[in-house]
Amino acid sequence: MTRRLHPASLFTTSPGLRPGIGLALGGGFARGYAHLGVLCVLEEHHIPISCISGSSMGSILAAAYASGTPLPSVIAKCREIRLRDFARWRVSRFGLASNKRLGALVHRFFDSNQFEDLSIPTAIVATDLGSGDPVVFKQGSLADAIRASCAFPGLFEPVMIGTRCLADGGLVAPVPTRAARELGAEVVVGVCVGLHDGHRGAPTNIFQVVSRAVSAAQKHQLEAWERHANLVLRPDVQSIAWDDFERIDDAIEAGAAAARSALPQLRRLLFQQQDAHSELGRQGELLLVEALQ
Repeated sequence: MTRRLHPASLFTTSPGLRPGIGLALGGGFARGYAHLGVLCVLEEHHIPISCISGSSMGSILAAAYASGTPLPSVIAKCREIRLRDFARWRVSRFGLASNKRLGALVHRFFDSNQFEDLSIPTAIVATDLGSGDPVVFKQGSLADAIRASCAFPGLFEPVMIGTRCLADGGLVAPVPTRAARELGAEVVVGVCVGLHDGHRGAPTNIFQVVSRAVSAAQKHQLEAWERHANLVLRPDVQSIAWDDFERIDDAIEAGAAAARSALPQLRRLLFQQQDAHSELGRQGELLLVEALQ
């Protein structure tokens, strides 16, 4: 799906936001490694990223990339990660595990610990379980925001930040395209890897029950998040299970293949952006000349 630039978007760019695309990375646990393949192709073909947003697994990779850590180093670190690195099993009334270890992982692996230290404007989305509304983090602690955005219901306990009880951002923003748009992006590219495990039979464990329920609910949210995107990439990762972290290479290749096939649309959108800015510049010069006469 490709959408032309809306004329109004030309007047809403945040001051200082560099030209390029706003990249929105959705959730999907191990499938989220497909985002790394997308980033590799964007870097290889010099497609600039003006800002980045993430939900759930997408929040980890968005922040890692925005921290300025070289992409090969991010990928190398991801190869080392297993579920035990961010989950501590302890059955409670609120979930099967705590994700406090994820905070320690952020401090250990990232080159930045605060939003203010990131090299690219970044937004991370979580869900307020009290109101059902999205909570968009753009400043403060990265570890707290990522823990909240990755607190998948039923599996991880919710995360308390202030008076808010927060859970996985994918519940309200499966792909956080609106957050990227609100950062000021003129061209928003969403990357959707989905939650459904691809099997048609009955679920065989509690995670499949919850993830399929969330996936079913998200089918009705497609229009909501897609309307904020100029382009949506859908890597073919249906064969990768939520906890198949060992299949990182398969996920990366799926993301890279989706990005490569979308290069013509990406270049066209960036050309439209550049052309529109040139036209605005010419109109501004004419108005200035008229005002001075």
